[in-house]
Amino acid sequence: MSSSLRDLMINLSSAAIAFAAGWSFDKLRDLWRFRNIRGFWKPFATSDLRVVTSIFIKEEHYIWERSGLVGVGDVLALNELRQQLKRAGVDQLPITPSHQLTGLERQGNLVLVGGPHSNRITAEVMQRLPVTFTFGSVEAHDAHIYDSVTGDVMRCVMNSDDQLVVDQGILIRATNPFDRERNVVILAGSFGFGTSAAARLLAGLEILTHEIVAQGNPFEAVFSVEIAGGTPQQIELKKLRQLDSTVLRVGT
Repeated sequence: MSSSLRDLMINLSSAAIAFAAGWSFDKLRDLWRFRNIRGFWKPFATSDLRVVTSIFIKEEHYIWERSGLVGVGDVLALNELRQQLKRAGVDQLPITPSHQLTGLERQGNLVLVGGPHSNRITAEVMQRLPVTFTFGSVEAHDAHIYDSVTGDVMRCVMNSDDQLVVDQGILIRATNPFDRERNVVILAGSFGFGTSAAARLLAGLEILTHEIVAQGNPFEAVFSVEIAGGTPQQIELKKLRQLDSTVLRVGT
């Protein structure tokens, strides 16, 4: 073998070793960096997983879009969920509009995007869980969050131009009340900004490393999020409580 060919082979081998070492390092770094996200979503990496979105199909919406309307906040939340679930091995996001979810599909692992005012499955599940954080009535268009333990009421903030500057929401992980062998996560904002912020909150170490969450216990949490330039900004976790979702309000 000529010296030039030998040098070429040595250089190629060195490059291959360097590439493999670099790839392995990046892989290990990502495995360590995203271990909390993978741990949270691992139980949801099943064939019966359904991500259920809010959809507006009432008569006033149907005039403009016959397939129904989905809020921008829900779309942003879905994009965030797609990235998180991919790290848990879910390559395709199985999305179903809330009005199309069948009775059998209710018994799988569920990720519910949107509050009970716009997502009927969220309303069904929250009615059956012993939650202490709830939204006001649909009939009154009440987007406040009520704390049944303390009596506190959380309200969104509008500026002088009636623009939303602080949204809020509820985040829940619990046993699926339709099948106690399965789980449910609820991302529910008073408005769409809060829903997208709930998805972002699940990627943060503040909640993923919280003792209740890290131990895999069911929980409910409330948070607020600043809105600037039409975009959710700083998210503040207000309260987080362990949820005894083995106690179900069946038949409500």
